[in-house]
Amino acid sequence: MAEKIVSKIFGRNLQSHAAGLVVVMHCEAERGAGPRPTLALVQREMGSARTLAAFFGLLRLAGYVTREPVPGDARSAWLVPAPPLYEGLRQWLSHHARCGELLGLAEPGLAERLRSDDAFLRLFLGHARDLFARTREATAGNGAWAWLDRFDCGDRIGLILLGAHHRAAMAEPGDLAWFDLHAREVAARLGLSHSHVRNVINRSEAEGLLVQDRSRGRVALTPRLLTESEAWFRSFWGWIAETAQRAQAAEAPPPG
Repeated sequence: MAEKIVSKIFGRNLQSHAAGLVVVMHCEAERGAGPRPTLALVQREMGSARTLAAFFGLLRLAGYVTREPVPGDARSAWLVPAPPLYEGLRQWLSHHARCGELLGLAEPGLAERLRSDDAFLRLFLGHARDLFARTREATAGNGAWAWLDRFDCGDRIGLILLGAHHRAAMAEPGDLAWFDLHAREVAARLGLSHSHVRNVINRSEAEGLLVQDRSRGRVALTPRLLTESEAWFRSFWGWIAETAQRAQAAEAPPPG
């Protein structure tokens, strides 16, 4: 149920990025590096004003953000990240940091520190503007992962496909790692319609990202999807490591 709720709220990259921007701006403001976030400021940077207004209304209803009046401006309110939004980011960032550690892209211990050190998590987020900008630019690009991410929950569907591929490849190495795909199970897990999942799969085949054996209900991922998704994740994990280095430099006492 929790995964379905998260998928429903954050399944579109515009919306998940907008929520991330609110946290980044809030943490920047905590260290005196920028203004506190308001809906108008987020809309100005992200666009899609009407969509974001409805989205932040949903975030407030779900308890992910609260509003704080701006003194002297009755028409504006600061958007304040609530604990559930921090906790979601903590889990997400620490997971990716651990992946970076395993590949030698991040220093050992980063994932645990993001998971257990509240002050460092906020300092990290307050230095994540470049991470945010690079992610936005990359997901607007032409790579296979960026293409998938444009669908509702496309990144989540992609992760399910990658997980199934690698389990199949370890069990039975070969030119193509075929695995069973049960679109209805994927749809039920993520809280999506079966037709949406099938649409993503069929369009991915037309895009050259996978092939289907419809008679057996099997799917295999193409080298293009595997290569380009790996390139995306390596880049992303490297940006997380760079953000951590900036945060660590900021907390270090000045020499002398």
